[in-house]
Amino acid sequence: MLAKKYVLTLAYGTLSEAEVEAYLTNLNLNYKVVGRVGRCLILEAEEISPRIWSGLAGIHKVAEVFAEVDGAEGLNLDTLAESASDKMRWAVSTYSDSRDSAEEFAETLQQSLKEAFKAWGVRKTKMLRGDLHKVGSSWEYEVSSQRLQEERVVEEGFEVLAVKHKNWLISRTIAVVDHLGYRQRDLERPIQDPKITIPPKLARILVNLTGCKRGDTLLDPFCGLGTILAEAVICGVNVIGVDADASRVEGARRNLRWLVEQYKIEDVRVEVYVGYAEKLHKILRGRAVDGVATEPILLPPLKQPPPDQEAERMLEKASETYYKSLPSISKHLKPEKKAAIVIPCVKTRSRRILSFDLAMEASKVGLRLCRLTSVEKFPILVEDPTQMVMRGVYLFKKG
Repeated sequence: MLAKKYVLTLAYGTLSEAEVEAYLTNLNLNYKVVGRVGRCLILEAEEISPRIWSGLAGIHKVAEVFAEVDGAEGLNLDTLAESASDKMRWAVSTYSDSRDSAEEFAETLQQSLKEAFKAWGVRKTKMLRGDLHKVGSSWEYEVSSQRLQEERVVEEGFEVLAVKHKNWLISRTIAVVDHLGYRQRDLERPIQDPKITIPPKLARILVNLTGCKRGDTLLDPFCGLGTILAEAVICGVNVIGVDADASRVEGARRNLRWLVEQYKIEDVRVEVYVGYAEKLHKILRGRAVDGVATEPILLPPLKQPPPDQEAERMLEKASETYYKSLPSISKHLKPEKKAAIVIPCVKTRSRRILSFDLAMEASKVGLRLCRLTSVEKFPILVEDPTQMVMRGVYLFKKG
């Protein structure tokens, strides 16, 4: 029986939803999607602890629904009384298909909570004010997950999150993404180079997509400075990194040593080698891995969108690296295990988004697309309206 209802605010659209599906399925947790409102995904699921939800990187917030009402007249907030205390910080966020609805219900909730505090004998609380903005076709009055974390609202106070889905779903935020942890692992590690590294949150999403669990082994055959490896290690996954650039390998080793010391990680095996992705047999020597997560090539940023023909030339050259490495990657991936692979996508002058068909080449070496109910087609585009070069994510299964 699916006893609980949850609201998740997605950071990366379809990619976030794919991560949720892969992550919960891998943990054998039953759920079903019952609605979507803008960035909000509404699930029915068995009871899931905040600790489990915190393993997701593509989710801003997770809130547990405790009431469903037509409007303010049916609102009862007494379930929050035990969590209320003097001088606590609290917040309200609302999500709806209209501006007036989001703004007005946020004001209603705020006023209702102020009256409830008086009735509960709670004094001198601090309300965090949100911002009203349009996201796609929906409207949000939102206090950001980053601010909730910085102010420790989830731990020491509460946020009431409301979504207009037929009626208003009233929920309490129980988890937010660990912005501070991801930022620390990005900015405080010894060796950094944003031109060649994937953001840690995207790296964690890739790890989650592979389904690797504690004690499994994940391979990144284009490991660079070890960002994907680091996110796997945080999850208790053994890692093998390979890169043709000796200086990057040394950087990855230093970064991973720092990570293990900083987070006091034990019982995780870390191996990083100089080598070539198309010749993994020279390093792995017959070993097979439980998952692959990698970004072989990150094209340099472009100031202007290129003509289609120029973009096609760039992508054709990049594709050669992928095609050469696929046979070796497949050979060393265990049957039925998964590979999450990032490819470059280019926004052109004609407003097209071009990439290349990795699935066709992958199928030749026994890697088939991993079908997810949340994904209509691959690659999953990680959209960024400010960039001409974006990322696309493929997920393959061997066999």
